Amino acid sequence: MTMSKRRELRFEVVVEQGGKPSIDGIFDDEKSAKERAGYLLRLAKFPVVRVVRINGVGKEETIFQKASAGGAKPTTISPILEANLCSDALQVYGFESRMTLLRLLRGYWDEQGAIPAEQLHRYFPLRYFEREALLFNPAVSRLATLQAPMLGIKPHERHDQLMRMFAALKEMAQHAADTLAPYDRALAKGGISGLLAAAVDRPLEERDRIVTHAVAALLEPHREWGAKLAAVLRLHQEGDDENTRLVDEFAAEIVDGREPIRELIGYSPDLASALLALLATLRGDLDDRLPNTGALLALSNAVGGGGFRQVREALLRRIRGGIEGLNPLTKTGAGSEAKAFQSIVDGLIVFDGPMGGPAMAEALTKRGKTVWATGGVDLPFEDTALRLAGRMGTTAARLGFLLDLATSDYGHRKISFLIQRVAEEFGRVKSAAELAAPGVSIQDVRDGLGRKLRAAGIPRALADGLIAKIATIPDEQRVLTLPSALRRQDTLDARNPRALPPRLTVTYEGRSVTLPDDTEELVIGRAAECGITLDHASASRRHVMVRMRDGVGSVEDLSRNGTRLTPAGGEPRLLKQGETATLSGRGEIVIGSLDLGEKPARIEWAVTTAR
Repeated sequence: MTMSKRRELRFEVVVEQGGKPSIDGIFDDEKSAKERAGYLLRLAKFPVVRVVRINGVGKEETIFQKASAGGAKPTTISPILEANLCSDALQVYGFESRMTLLRLLRGYWDEQGAIPAEQLHRYFPLRYFEREALLFNPAVSRLATLQAPMLGIKPHERHDQLMRMFAALKEMAQHAADTLAPYDRALAKGGISGLLAAAVDRPLEERDRIVTHAVAALLEPHREWGAKLAAVLRLHQEGDDENTRLVDEFAAEIVDGREPIRELIGYSPDLASALLALLATLRGDLDDRLPNTGALLALSNAVGGGGFRQVREALLRRIRGGIEGLNPLTKTGAGSEAKAFQSIVDGLIVFDGPMGGPAMAEALTKRGKTVWATGGVDLPFEDTALRLAGRMGTTAARLGFLLDLATSDYGHRKISFLIQRVAEEFGRVKSAAELAAPGVSIQDVRDGLGRKLRAAGIPRALADGLIAKIATIPDEQRVLTLPSALRRQDTLDARNPRALPPRLTVTYEGRSVTLPDDTEELVIGRAAECGITLDHASASRRHVMVRMRDGVGSVEDLSRNGTRLTPAGGEPRLLKQGETATLSGRGEIVIGSLDLGEKPARIEWAVTTAR
């Protein structure tokens, strides 16, 4: 009897908010309950946190209670404008549905120190969340309002459907530990590939539930956001697309929030430094010499390897949120504010404009108006747009920014001005290389610009005329972007031998790498995993990427400090972050700073064609 009662002991963590107690969680052991209570106290969001022991006959005893100086405003839902539609409870475990819940209840997840993938499988948190009428009822009502028109029904009908779905979630959560435990063990033992192998015979519609439960079990011991992210990233295996997709989704679920990002960045002297750290993470170029957290460095390494689309979008949302906010970028005056803003703009620029699309173009323009204000008066929209466009180093980047800005609600109010600027940019185009990155066909350029022109509301006749201009570029200026099918020779005539595809050889300190024979992509930088590793303080962890695709060699700068190219017999060129250059003939890639007393690294390249 004594042993039975001991097994029935449970420990409830109770928090008070506005004088009203609510249960945060229920635990089987005292240690876990007190750890959770300590974590909640550190958040300083609740005036009182206590742990209550309940024995087998229901007798309660408070074994821990502590007051906090905190006590924030009651948690509310976030004003989302779209919501993923589910027709049954199993679809709630899918990534898009989890992200809907994450954004709708952002404050709640921050307080819980958890993500939806964890809580959807826990019966008691679901039950007590349902009792939080000031949060639960508005959340269901908001989802019903957004989703009812998609189904052609009344909001109250969708509300009833959602309530039945929630009841089904609770029912599945009650039995999850018994039915899904084997899959948890499969993940712990064999990683994601082992988990998917164990679940191969299960119906496809159950896959998301199985995977999220296993990952939730993996995350359960970790209360801090950095520890959660590190646990997920340890599952990553490069070269496995399905593995990368799943790790990307769970990592995005963790980082898509203010509190997780704040913890991951760690100490930051000002907002600009935090945003620049996120930009470096996006590029896979976070500096390990700065006091960044280990989890953020691990995320930077993963994102730099490619394939982390959801994480990139989540980080861009956080960057945009910082730019849109009212907090100053720095703490040292207008001059440093403008300099910091320009660094952020430069860090966002890629070949076809700033990352982040219309929403980012709008955020940059609004912030630019105040950053470049004079005499307390904001810079006019037109001057701000031109100044931002002027920081874009290429025609493609300027066009991308102007069209994204015109697509935004904010920029569309000035559509006549933006149409004129777009037409002027097209009027200056002399080469296909100004509009297309290496390896992109002219047809792809036409399609992409066509979509942007239509999205921006450019009049159809003008848009057609601008797109038609691309067709007038002489063929010899388009040779680098011809479709690969037109360049490839599938048959060789022995009587009239043709040249084999070109090869790009990169040589440094006696070691040579040939592209595409050895690899199609070569990263050069300080990181140990780079194909060529440099020991230069001014070099970035991932400094440049050298590629050989469809017979065209190119180099892309990924760094903070830039890269010098010195073609044999040609003019030297300085590449800045995000810029790409075509490699032909022979030359050197130069990395290093004489100002720091370094002897620059000189990496030789040679493009050759064998017969």
